[in-house]
Amino acid sequence: MKEKRNTVLFKNANAITSRGIVKTDVLVKDGKIARIGKGLFCENTVDLGGNYLAPGFVDIHGHGGYGYDYMDNTAEAFENILRFQSDNGITSAVASTVTAPIEIIEKTIETARLAMKKKGDRARLLGVHLEGPYLSVKNRGAHAEAYLRVPEHDDHGYILDNADVVKNVTISPELAGAAELTEKLVGKGITVSLGHDDAILPEILPVVKAGATNLTHIYCAMSGVVMKDNKRYVGLREYGLIDDNLTAEVIADNHHMTPELVKMVYKCKGAERTCLISDCLRAGGMKRDGRLYSLGKEGDENPQKFKVADGVAVLEDGSRYAGSIQPISQMLKNIVFDAGIPLAEAIKTVSSTPAKIVKADDKIGSIEVGKLADFCVLDKDLNVLNTVIEGKIIKKKEIKQ
Repeated sequence: MKEKRNTVLFKNANAITSRGIVKTDVLVKDGKIARIGKGLFCENTVDLGGNYLAPGFVDIHGHGGYGYDYMDNTAEAFENILRFQSDNGITSAVASTVTAPIEIIEKTIETARLAMKKKGDRARLLGVHLEGPYLSVKNRGAHAEAYLRVPEHDDHGYILDNADVVKNVTISPELAGAAELTEKLVGKGITVSLGHDDAILPEILPVVKAGATNLTHIYCAMSGVVMKDNKRYVGLREYGLIDDNLTAEVIADNHHMTPELVKMVYKCKGAERTCLISDCLRAGGMKRDGRLYSLGKEGDENPQKFKVADGVAVLEDGSRYAGSIQPISQMLKNIVFDAGIPLAEAIKTVSSTPAKIVKADDKIGSIEVGKLADFCVLDKDLNVLNTVIEGKIIKKKEIKQ
């Protein structure tokens, strides 16, 4: 009986692998991929009927969903957001913060640590991405200016002592102490991403040399070409396209990034260095009824407020984007059908590439023997039919709004 419960065969699949799309069967045992090939047998069988079997999606930059933000700092918030993720094909996620008082960020880290230990019918939590507080004032986006900080002036213990939870930190490279902090973080195994900056190339290069390897949502709140002291400098968006050691996050919601911009990034970086992120806020999965939402912790004394307008989150005054409301399952459709990226390549941008960025690709991100049996089942129109985590089909949640 144990063999039946722990073994399942996914048959008649169009599996999307690193070698392309392959008609095959996939045998799962004890939550891991045991065999891949045609003509496999198992009493416990799921017939996919020729639908696509993709690696489970990995979202390394999302803030919320189903009315919750990770920075609400409750188990309820984390569980609901991770259900929002799994309902949309995401099997592994990283919880992103916004700029806030350090004590609130520390609370998010501790709440995440508890959520990482739990298993359930929802996406797996890999850890936390600190988006802030080390961001530029000019390109802070929707981040609260009052809570921005400079690395040189800070004690970084709240990050360095929690390297088991913190997987990624966004830093603006021109800030004093950015290179020194980057070196410390990389030494702890934490990925450093560059973004929300106002930097020029001479300020970018030392931080890249110190070990930064990723770009936080390229073309969004990011420096570009400028004239300074009668000399032209490239910014992070231009340099990021030509440095093959840097991966680039893309918010492919057709608002933050148009299909043409997505296509340009893909042509420069390739699927192996292009990473779709949702950057989804608490409005994800909710009715579009005109309500105002808080960015970050609900009930904060001075919250940034945002609303949904024309399919994207904008600040209350409409002055700038606040984030996305789309899961990366929708963004996958956008880059395939609107930007024309081949499906097998597009799948890498939501699976193997994000997994590599947060150093989890030894366990997730591709359909290979020995890896966790995390899958997303898609129909020909790329609708999510099923999410599978460690061989278990996760039922979608019924949401009451």
